[in-house]
Amino acid sequence: MSSQQLTWLKAPRPDCGKNVMRAFAMLAAACSVKAEAQAPVSVTPVAAGQARVWFYRAFFPEDTGGMPAVAMNGKTVGYARAGWSFYRDVPAGAYHVTVESFIQDPSQAKDIVLAPGQQIDLAIQSDPGWISNLGGFRRGTYYVGTEPARIAEIHLSQTQFGDGY
Repeated sequence: MSSQQLTWLKAPRPDCGKNVMRAFAMLAAACSVKAEAQAPVSVTPVAAGQARVWFYRAFFPEDTGGMPAVAMNGKTVGYARAGWSFYRDVPAGAYHVTVESFIQDPSQAKDIVLAPGQQIDLAIQSDPGWISNLGGFRRGTYYVGTEPARIAEIHLSQTQFGDGY
């Protein structure tokens, strides 16, 4: 390299420092913005003689847009919307929990027995590929299921709380 080329490489660039400082300032500003935390849900305690059933449906992009009806002992108690959760307080006792589905499968329902004061988390699980074709046609196939407590806790925290309707 000639001395002229070396001089050019060593010469300070007047705008370089300003651009670097601007970039750092923008990065610092972006990092200082805090994500809005979802307000905690205010939930009343379970009344004496009652039990609480939480229903939730985890969101995933490939899911259908359906909102299947959820029923306990044949009575609709709400609708399972992807990414949402809701609960129902019911008298302690035995319940047959079902979810509306295009395909009827005996393993889609869940039988539960609730003691007074007990809370249970039920996942409304979706299988959007069960009835589908290459043209994009899909029908919702849903199941009532339980998950390990830690997984249910994570999935519930990723949902928005609603009233089920």
